[in-house]
Amino acid sequence: MVDERFFSSVSQKTVRDIADYVGGTLTCSKFGDRRISSVNTLMKAESSSLSFFGNKKYINELEGTKAGAVIIEPQYRDKIPKDAAGIVVKSNVLISYAKAAEYLYPETSPIEARTSEPISKKAKIGKNCVIGQYTVIEDNAEVGDNVVIGACAYIGKGVIIGNNCKIASNVHIECAILGKEVVVNSGACIGNSGFGIINVQPKPVYVPQLGRVIVGDFVRIGANTTIDRGGLDDTIIGEGTIIDNLVQIAHNVQVGERCVIVSQVGIAGSCVIGNFVTIAGQVGLAGHLKIGDRVVIAAKSGVAKDIPEGKIMAGIPAVDAGLWRRQAAYLKDCFSKKAFK
Repeated sequence: MVDERFFSSVSQKTVRDIADYVGGTLTCSKFGDRRISSVNTLMKAESSSLSFFGNKKYINELEGTKAGAVIIEPQYRDKIPKDAAGIVVKSNVLISYAKAAEYLYPETSPIEARTSEPISKKAKIGKNCVIGQYTVIEDNAEVGDNVVIGACAYIGKGVIIGNNCKIASNVHIECAILGKEVVVNSGACIGNSGFGIINVQPKPVYVPQLGRVIVGDFVRIGANTTIDRGGLDDTIIGEGTIIDNLVQIAHNVQVGERCVIVSQVGIAGSCVIGNFVTIAGQVGLAGHLKIGDRVVIAAKSGVAKDIPEGKIMAGIPAVDAGLWRRQAAYLKDCFSKKAFK
C-alpha cells in the first residue's frame, strides 16, 4: 500500500471511472461501482486496491490476488479471480496502469520548494542533533536523537531518520525510512524516482514511483551512491549492509543483511539479493533476478540469471568461478599457440 506520509491520493474512484479514464472495458459490470483508493502489487493488494498484470512470470499471483481491480490484456481475462474486477485494455498494460496511478495520485513527486525557514516547524527533531548550514528539512520529517546532518543536505517530507545516524553534506533523502546508526556519505541520493519510463511515441510515458526506501540499522552508504524508491513495493537495504561509492540500486530491489556491495555496481529493478552476499566492483545485475545467501560475484561480472546460494560466480555472462577460470586458461592457451591466426 502507498505510504501516505509521502503520497496522498485525491479521492476514491470507482472501477468504472478508472476503466473509462484508461480506455478499458470491464470484465463484469457488477463491479463498476466498487471504490478504489490505492494501488498495490498483485500479492499485497486488498479489495480497495488497483493492481495490474503485465508479465507471465506472475500468473500465479494474478490467479490468487485479492485486488479490487486488475488491469489486464484480453487474453488473460479468464485468469482473474471471481471477486476481482478486470479492466481489459488493448494497449500496453503498464501504460494504462501509469495513467490510472496518476489519476489516483496526481502529485507523484514528493519534492516541495518552500521559501520560508529551511527547517519546517512541522518537522520533529530529536535531542542533541547537529544540523549543518543550508540544510532543508521538510514537513513531518522525523529526526531521531544524536543525529548529525551536514551542510546543504535535503530531508524530504515524511522522511524518518533513526537515532545516532550520520548524514554527510549534500545528501538528498526523500520517501525513505532509515534505521538507527546509519551512515550516509556525501552526495548520496536516497529515495529518488526509479527508472519507470516507457519509451513510446509521441513522448515517453512516466510510470509513477509510489514506493519507499527502507534502510535497516547499521547500514553504511557510500558517496554518490543512488538508491531509488520502489515503484509499488519498497526498495529495502538489510541490516548491517555496506554499500561503497558510486553504486546504483534500482526500484524494488531487496538487499539482505550483512551484504557488501563494492564501487560501481549496478543492480537493476526488482532483484532480490540474499544475506551475506558479496558483489565486487563494476558488477552488473539484470532485472528481476534472485541471488541466494552467501553468493560471491567477482569484479566486472555480468549477471543475467538467478544464482543459488553459496555459489562463487565470475565472467560475462557470469558462470561458476571454477568454469570461468578454465575458460580463461583455455583461451590464453589458444592465443599462445596462435590458434586464431
